[in-house]
Amino acid sequence: MVRIKRKYSQEEVEARLHGRFYCNTDDKNLFVRRSVWGGWTMNIGNPWAWCAVGAIALAVCTAVYWLITI
Repeated sequence: MVRIKRKYSQEEVEARLHGRFYCNTDDKNLFVRRSVWGGWTMNIGNPWAWCAVGAIALAVCTAVYWLITI
C-alpha cells in the first residue's frame, strides 16, 4: 500500500471541511481522516474521487435495473 505524506495538518483539514464534504485540490489524498466522529471523508477535490462516485452510482443503477427486470 502506497502512503502519501500529508501536506496539511488536521487543523487545516478541519478548516476546509464543510459539513460532510472536503474539497482541496492540492491535497492528493483520496480519503481524509475526520476528527469529529473518528471516520473518514472523501476529498472531492481529487479527480479519482469522482471516478469512485461514478463507479458506485453505476453499481447501484445496475443493481436496481437487475432487480426490476427479474
